[in-house]
Formats: sequence, structure tokens, C-alpha cells
Amino acid sequence: MVTWLRRGVETRPGGIPTDDSWSRRFFGSTRLRRTHRTRAFSLIELLVVIAVIALLISLLVPALSGARRASMESQCMNNMRQFAAADTLYLNDHAQFPLMSDFVPSSISVERLRQIGAYFNMSVPEGEAKQWPKRPDQPKWINCPFARNSGYAEGVTVGGGLYTGYVYLGGLEESSMVRTQLAVLVNKGHAADRRGSNRGVLWSDILSEFPTSEARRFENFHTTARAGRYADFRFHANEIEGINRAWSDGSVDWKPAAKLQIGNDDSPDLRIRHVLGNYYF
Repeated sequence: MVTWLRRGVETRPGGIPTDDSWSRRFFGSTRLRRTHRTRAFSLIELLVVIAVIALLISLLVPALSGARRASMESQCMNNMRQFAAADTLYLNDHAQFPLMSDFVPSSISVERLRQIGAYFNMSVPEGEAKQWPKRPDQPKWINCPFARNSGYAEGVTVGGGLYTGYVYLGGLEESSMVRTQLAVLVNKGHAADRRGSNRGVLWSDILSEFPTSEARRFENFHTTARAGRYADFRFHANEIEGINRAWSDGSVDWKPAAKLQIGNDDSPDLRIRHVLGNYYF
């Protein structure tokens, strides 16, 4: 029998202490001690993580940018397809296509846009052109998506219309600008005639050339990803990516720059010599 000699220690019957001092004395602590040691990242591991993140960003950013650009291209073609469809309905109702601007092909009147909007119940801002909001606040179907946020040529254009990034060409050969000799046609027969008797271009992205000998003289919104940023929105020929064209049969096609000849007086793609510059489509 074990005899307990410690003073002041209460005992159970039989002389066993009531606290657990006896178990600690013979068996040690009954609690398990765990040691936690936090391991820090080494410099090499941190650099590897940073490199992986940088690689993912380098892969994702171009992909997202490319997807956004493809979406804008698709919207541009859809806009033109709607324009051509509305003009075809107008032709059925009036036996001729609407008149184009008396001054420049790139000036689209408010009345003209209201005609198009009425056929498909699409919204059009109220008031005259000078009362319209800037492009970013206009309905998306009106403007080339690449022109929307450019800030270039906002407000009323020559002829009192709006600059949307598109040119309307229906009845070009019978237009007032040709009769008054503001414009001379080159390589005739490519635009849709007024009565719709031929397959011709009704609408096109703007591709114009300012009357200057400077290399940077072309106006276009479908420019390459490497094109410079110019306040006057004039580009070099090799910075042009191409143009969309809507035809009188309702089709829309894309003509890449590789198949466009621009900058030469004898270019087969030169269609209008205007007092303000040349137009290609």
C-alpha cells in the first residue's frame, strides 16, 4: 500500500488524493502538446508565383481583347445588314432607294436615320442633329462601334447630318453632289442605282483619303491593332485593316486591306473624287 505523506492534500477513502497530482507524478501530464510551426514562402517560391500570374495575364488579356474586337466587328456587320434591309423595304414601298446626301457620302441626316429606325421600331434621339447626344449615348445601331468612343467628328457634319462612320451610296450616280460637280465618279457601276436594278453597294464603312501628299492621310475606323493613335484620325495605308460593305441584295461582306488598292489615282477601288477628298468602297 502506498502511503501519502503530503500535508494539506485531501484524500479519498483508502488514502488516495482527490486531485490528479498522483497521476501526474506517476504518468506525467495527460495532455498532448502539439507544436505548430508556420513555414514562410521562400523568395524563389514567391518569384515562381509572380511569374505564373504574369503568364496568365499575358495569355488572358489578348484573348479578352480579341473577343471584344470580334464582338464589335459582328455588331458593325449587323448594323449594315439592318441598314440594307430597311432600304430594301423602302425600295418596295417607293420603287426607289432613299436619296443620299447632297454634299458628302459620310453625312447621314437625322431624317434618314429615322426612316431606318421606323422599319424596325428602333429608337432614335429626338430633335435636330445639333441637339443629339454624343455617340456613346446614341443607340448602338446608329454608329460604327469602332467610331462610337473615338470622339472624332462629333456633332453636325457638312450638309447638316451626322458622322456615324458609315457612308450611304444608294443612287450615287444620280446624286446632287455629282450633278453639281462636288464629286466625280471613278470606276462607275459599283454603287446601287436609285431604282435597285443592279447589285451594288448601298452602305460601306468610311474609307476616305484627304487631298494631301502626306503618307498619313486615310480616314477609317477599322485599323490594325498596331495602328498609331492620332488626334486627327488620319492613318497610313498599312494601318488600314479593311471595310465592310452592304449590298442592295441584303448581303454584307468584308473586304480586307490586302485586297484593297488605295493611294493611287488609277486604283480600281477608288470610286469618288470629291473636292474634300477621295472615297473608296
